[in-house]
Amino acid sequence: MFFEYSLLEMYLATMPIIIYATMHLYNNLGQRTEFYYANLGILLYLFGSTFVFLFYELYSFFDRSNIFYKNLMTINLTLQFIKFGFFFYQLKLIYFNKDGKYN
Repeated sequence: MFFEYSLLEMYLATMPIIIYATMHLYNNLGQRTEFYYANLGILLYLFGSTFVFLFYELYSFFDRSNIFYKNLMTINLTLQFIKFGFFFYQLKLIYFNKDGKYN
């Protein structure tokens, strides 16, 4: 069972992180925090990835075609690139800022 995908474990691991990231963004609504874009990237990726894997398990249960699987993996890969885009933008704001303040 170690190599088997567990939907419950994925749900129990990602949902608290999604809830915490959403609460963190809500609490810092009026101000710009240090890791705003990194938090936003993690939130978008985990939210989208959770639904991608939920849909994959649903369609694999009904034994659907392989084309849908490829589309889901493309969506997941796109979400990864968006997350890394937010990370690199946050890195740019932190390390390449001349005046020491965040935008």
